[in-house]
Amino acid sequence: MLGKLLGGGSIKAIGDIVDDLYTSDEERNDAKIKLEEIQAKLKAKQMDINFADASSKAGGISGFMQRSWRPLIGMSAAISILWEFVIKQFLMFFLAVFSIDTMPLPSLDMGVLMPLVMALLGMGGLRTFEKVKGLTK
Repeated sequence: MLGKLLGGGSIKAIGDIVDDLYTSDEERNDAKIKLEEIQAKLKAKQMDINFADASSKAGGISGFMQRSWRPLIGMSAAISILWEFVIKQFLMFFLAVFSIDTMPLPSLDMGVLMPLVMALLGMGGLRTFEKVKGLTK
């Protein structure tokens, strides 16, 4: 939502309002130039934030979490799928073969997990595409 607000949607809306308010072409062009300058400043500030985040050398647990949150999300999704489709199935088979009565094994809500997994796979595919095309270093 913040990306839409700062990413140009609001600037375009303001530009449309400016077109409606001002009548002369010179005033309209001046207002559009000012809006474009504001948008350029917003993009520059976001690039500064991205650069500071990428170049951070934070140590300890905070630095580890800052650098590793994406792999940790991917690993937790992989472990969840492994539990739901492999480990739990073998465990239920083992318990049934030896007639062991237990409480029901925990089930994960795959309706919540699978969109996350698909999003991660899609981002991984896009990253691979970028690397193949030479768009990133």
